[in-house]
Amino acid sequence: MSPSMSAPRQKAMLACHQPHYLPWLGYIDKISKVEMFCCIDIIPFDASLYQHRNKTRTEAGAEWLILPVQSPDGERTLIKDICLDPSVPWNSEHWAQIQHSYARAPYFAMYADKIRSVYRQPWHTLTDLNINLTHVILDCFGIKTKLFRASQFFQAPPKDENLLVALSRKVGAISYMSGAGGNCSELDRDVLETAGITHIVQEFKHPAYPQIHGEFMPNMNALDLLFNCGPDSERILSHEQ
Repeated sequence: MSPSMSAPRQKAMLACHQPHYLPWLGYIDKISKVEMFCCIDIIPFDASLYQHRNKTRTEAGAEWLILPVQSPDGERTLIKDICLDPSVPWNSEHWAQIQHSYARAPYFAMYADKIRSVYRQPWHTLTDLNINLTHVILDCFGIKTKLFRASQFFQAPPKDENLLVALSRKVGAISYMSGAGGNCSELDRDVLETAGITHIVQEFKHPAYPQIHGEFMPNMNALDLLFNCGPDSERILSHEQ
């Protein structure tokens, strides 16, 4: 069952991104810095990005965990309409890979039941899986940001208004944070400012931390930090001393 996508409070900062599978630390960091986070599920699915895949650390290095997906409308299929292939036992396969990679990590036992509970459920859509898994990961970090879906308000990007402006107005946000890598074009920034919405760029520096499989390797999914560092994960992510 999907968690409640509650209506966020007004006069706050908004950030947006496509829902990712097992998001990396830069994604979690951006969520932690705003009061409201919108999962943009009303744009076409892009198999070259991280909507259905991410990297996990193993003894051999970084390995991909890739979800089997079905696109009912081909390349035009919106993220919200992407389905998981029920003929593939991805749940058990992905959990087995996570367990194999991290069973000896110092804090695996602390979070294993929470994460495993997600993989025990029969998910139908990619978006439901990704958002529920992100909720669980945020809870492990102690992050309380409100999440909601763009499809709560629109079935497709509005034709008469910039999507980021429209979403900001729907939830009463007065500022918008874009990622350091830039999910906000120069045109978007100009339109946001014209609409009276302050544009802020995320400042993110990837933390280094102890990993069980040797020399530190950045850009793994967020479970890597949780399983290796446990309750210190939020402090490490925010670079607090």
